[in-house]
Amino acid sequence: MERKDLVISGSGSASGGRYDLIKISGTGKIHGDTDCNDMAIYGIATMEGNVKAKAAHISGKARITGSLKTEQAKIHGNARINGDLQCKQLDCHGRANVDGNVSADEVHIHGEAVIKGDCDAEQFHARGEFSIGGLLNAGTIQIKLGGHCQAKEIGGERIEVKQQGMAFLKKLLFHVGLDAESIEGDEIYLEHTSAKAVRGNRVTIGPGCNIEIVEYQGEFQCDPSAKVGTYKQV
Repeated sequence: MERKDLVISGSGSASGGRYDLIKISGTGKIHGDTDCNDMAIYGIATMEGNVKAKAAHISGKARITGSLKTEQAKIHGNARINGDLQCKQLDCHGRANVDGNVSADEVHIHGEAVIKGDCDAEQFHARGEFSIGGLLNAGTIQIKLGGHCQAKEIGGERIEVKQQGMAFLKKLLFHVGLDAESIEGDEIYLEHTSAKAVRGNRVTIGPGCNIEIVEYQGEFQCDPSAKVGTYKQV
């Protein structure tokens, strides 16, 4: 069956189904599960059901009551997904709220992301703010602290957390740092991080950290300004 385009430029609604392009630049509502090649939201969209798309670009405001499955998700506006988000690449320059889990090859956060479940990726890069209610698991985790970041647990092969340059007033008025209950990996470098436990092979605790216990196998280094309750080689 040939796929048709669905374009809503004013105010309107449509039924779910199979489409080539879905473009909403006004206020639109789609009832039912949707399968499309490209989705572009520039206005306000409510999509009732699950959405499957090869590429999803949200520059306006979108709410998906189900899950979103796509190869590439670009969020420059505001997106709320009540289910899971599954994609190859997630680029968040705006605000993303995911009530379920996120599964991706690459995650890039330059804005703000709130994930109530787990986040699983091959590569996780963040320069904005994020909150992950469950486990952040990725082969490579690079976090440039630009605000408050938190995850219940963090696990990966290589974990690097550094504070990026910012105005003194922002440092003074806002909490800039990473909070986690536990951090576990092979190579770990942390700055301005608070955690109950850090476990790894080669562990470096940098400035501004507050760690209750560190367990390491190979090497351990600690900045004089950091606070570490106990540390031991295992």
